Amino acid sequence: MSVFVYAASHSYSSTLELQGEHPGPTGTYNYANISYSATANSYIGNTKVSSSSKYASSYTVSLCCKAGWFSSEKVGSKSLSRYSSGTATWTNAGKGDYYFYFTKARDGVTVKSNNVVMKSYS
Repeated sequence: MSVFVYAASHSYSSTLELQGEHPGPTGTYNYANISYSATANSYIGNTKVSSSSKYASSYTVSLCCKAGWFSSEKVGSKSLSRYSSGTATWTNAGKGDYYFYFTKARDGVTVKSNNVVMKSYS
Protein backbone atom coordinates (compact mmCIF):
# COMPACT_ATOMS: atom_id res chain seq x y z
CA MET A 1 0.00 0.00 0.00
CA SER A 2 1.36 3.41 -0.89
CA VAL A 3 0.30 6.75 0.49
CA PHE A 4 0.34 9.85 -1.67
CA VAL A 5 1.46 12.98 0.17
CA TYR A 6 0.82 16.35 -1.46
CA ALA A 7 2.69 19.38 -0.15
CA ALA A 8 1.29 22.53 -1.68
CA SER A 9 3.75 25.32 -2.38
CA HIS A 10 4.23 28.62 -4.19
CA SER A 11 7.66 30.09 -4.96
CA TYR A 12 9.53 33.06 -6.39
CA SER A 13 13.10 32.98 -7.75
CA SER A 14 15.44 35.94 -7.70
CA THR A 15 19.00 37.16 -7.25
CA LEU A 16 20.67 39.09 -4.44
CA GLU A 17 23.28 41.84 -4.51
CA LEU A 18 23.53 43.39 -1.05
CA GLN A 19 25.81 46.18 0.18
CA GLY A 20 23.91 47.42 3.25
CA GLU A 21 20.14 47.45 3.78
CA HIS A 22 17.62 46.54 1.12
CA PRO A 23 13.89 45.68 1.06
CA GLY A 24 12.85 43.06 -1.46
CA PRO A 25 9.67 43.27 -3.52
CA THR A 26 6.33 42.33 -1.96
CA GLY A 27 4.91 38.98 -2.96
CA THR A 28 1.67 37.18 -2.17
CA TYR A 29 2.28 33.95 -0.27
CA ASN A 30 -0.64 31.52 -0.28
CA TYR A 31 0.43 29.05 2.41
CA ALA A 32 1.21 29.24 6.13
CA ASN A 33 4.96 28.51 6.09
CA ILE A 34 7.46 30.81 4.38
CA SER A 35 11.12 30.23 3.60
CA TYR A 36 14.07 32.00 1.98
CA SER A 37 17.09 30.10 0.67
CA ALA A 38 20.22 31.20 -1.17
CA THR A 39 23.83 30.29 -1.79
CA ALA A 40 25.77 33.43 -0.90
CA ASN A 41 29.24 34.55 -1.90
CA SER A 42 31.01 37.76 -0.92
CA TYR A 43 33.02 40.08 -3.14
CA ILE A 44 35.07 43.26 -3.03
CA GLY A 45 34.83 44.49 -6.59
CA ASN A 46 35.25 41.35 -8.70
CA THR A 47 37.43 39.58 -6.11
CA LYS A 48 35.80 36.82 -4.08
CA VAL A 49 36.28 37.21 -0.32
CA SER A 50 37.26 34.16 1.73
CA SER A 51 35.17 33.02 4.70
CA SER A 52 38.33 33.31 6.82
CA SER A 53 38.63 37.03 6.04
CA LYS A 54 38.38 39.83 8.60
CA TYR A 55 34.86 40.71 7.41
CA ALA A 56 31.60 39.78 9.12
CA SER A 57 30.42 36.23 8.53
CA SER A 58 26.67 36.77 8.18
CA TYR A 59 23.83 38.85 6.80
CA THR A 60 20.31 39.11 8.18
CA VAL A 61 17.03 38.26 6.46
CA SER A 62 13.83 39.60 8.02
CA LEU A 63 10.34 38.55 6.97
CA CYS A 64 7.84 41.44 7.02
CA CYS A 65 4.08 41.28 6.52
CA LYS A 66 2.31 44.16 4.79
CA ALA A 67 -0.26 45.45 7.28
CA GLY A 68 -1.69 48.33 5.23
CA TRP A 69 -0.82 50.80 2.52
CA PHE A 70 2.16 52.26 4.37
CA SER A 71 2.76 49.88 7.26
CA SER A 72 4.23 46.46 7.87
CA GLU A 73 5.01 44.15 10.77
CA LYS A 74 8.22 42.19 11.19
CA VAL A 75 7.51 38.47 11.62
CA GLY A 76 11.09 37.60 12.53
CA SER A 77 14.75 37.65 11.48
CA LYS A 78 17.39 35.02 10.76
CA SER A 79 21.15 35.29 10.23
CA LEU A 80 22.67 33.46 7.27
CA SER A 81 26.26 32.95 6.15
CA ARG A 82 27.78 35.35 3.62
CA TYR A 83 29.90 32.47 2.30
CA SER A 84 27.65 29.42 1.85
CA SER A 85 24.11 28.21 1.30
CA GLY A 86 21.49 28.76 3.94
CA THR A 87 17.76 28.68 4.58
CA ALA A 88 15.57 30.78 6.86
CA THR A 89 12.10 29.43 7.68
CA TRP A 90 9.11 30.96 9.41
CA THR A 91 6.37 28.47 10.31
CA ASN A 92 2.72 29.46 10.65
CA ALA A 93 3.31 32.96 9.29
CA GLY A 94 -0.03 32.74 7.50
CA LYS A 95 -1.22 33.68 4.04
CA GLY A 96 -0.65 37.26 2.94
CA ASP A 97 1.56 39.84 1.32
CA TYR A 98 5.15 39.67 2.55
CA TYR A 99 8.56 41.03 1.70
CA PHE A 100 12.06 40.17 2.86
CA TYR A 101 14.30 42.89 4.29
CA PHE A 102 18.06 42.30 4.05
CA THR A 103 20.77 43.89 6.20
CA LYS A 104 24.52 43.55 6.57
CA ALA A 105 27.41 45.62 7.83
CA ARG A 106 28.48 48.42 5.48
CA ASP A 107 32.03 47.09 5.23
CA GLY A 108 32.74 47.38 1.50
CA VAL A 109 31.78 43.76 0.84
CA THR A 110 28.93 42.89 -1.56
CA VAL A 111 26.97 39.71 -0.80
CA LYS A 112 25.66 38.07 -3.98
CA SER A 113 23.53 35.09 -4.89
CA ASN A 114 22.19 33.93 -8.24
CA ASN A 115 19.87 31.27 -6.82
CA VAL A 116 17.53 32.89 -4.31
CA VAL A 117 14.25 31.03 -3.73
CA MET A 118 11.44 32.45 -1.62
CA LYS A 119 8.48 30.16 -1.11
CA SER A 120 5.40 29.40 0.91
CA TYR A 121 4.21 25.88 1.59
CA SER A 122 1.71 23.96 3.67
